[in-house]
Amino acid sequence: GHNGAGKSTLLSLITGDNPQAYSNQIYLFGKKRGSGESIWELKQKIGYASPELFQYFPQDSTVAHAVESGIYDTVGLYRQPSIENVKIVSELLEALGIHQYADSLLRDVATSVQRICLVARALVKFPPLLILDEPCQGLDNNQIEQFRELIDRICEQTSVSLIYVSHYPDEIPQSVTRHMVLVNGKQVLDRA
Repeated sequence: GHNGAGKSTLLSLITGDNPQAYSNQIYLFGKKRGSGESIWELKQKIGYASPELFQYFPQDSTVAHAVESGIYDTVGLYRQPSIENVKIVSELLEALGIHQYADSLLRDVATSVQRICLVARALVKFPPLLILDEPCQGLDNNQIEQFRELIDRICEQTSVSLIYVSHYPDEIPQSVTRHMVLVNGKQVLDRA
């Protein structure tokens, strides 16, 4: 959908960041929203990356600390990294091909590395649901193709469910098997 179509509102209902999420009939992970789960229990099951997160994430974080912060659902790491988490982050960075940047500050690495870092942050807790909102914003055509291939590999090698939001159909990975188009907050097309 275009700007203003309702994509971000829909995502905020799913993630619980919209107060309307609790006053409507919304079911997530087999439970009606507001039936007793805390927002933190819900967030533990969701990995999320968005342009807003990219824009506001502390640039003085190292790549490794930015990724580890996803375990705690914080924007930045505010505790000493545990040995177990350092190992998980290291393995994930290796798998995503950005391990050489682990100790680099976000502000010192390319935009494409920052984007992959935030996807790694979304994946680090191995959530059942991965939400990527406009993840290719600011990438060139070659980087977009590499990013699409990365997402396809993640979907192929894990059991994660993916919600992928984009204005541009050519940015959508092949692993996306259902498409929903929104116009003015209403679904106008749903195709497999």
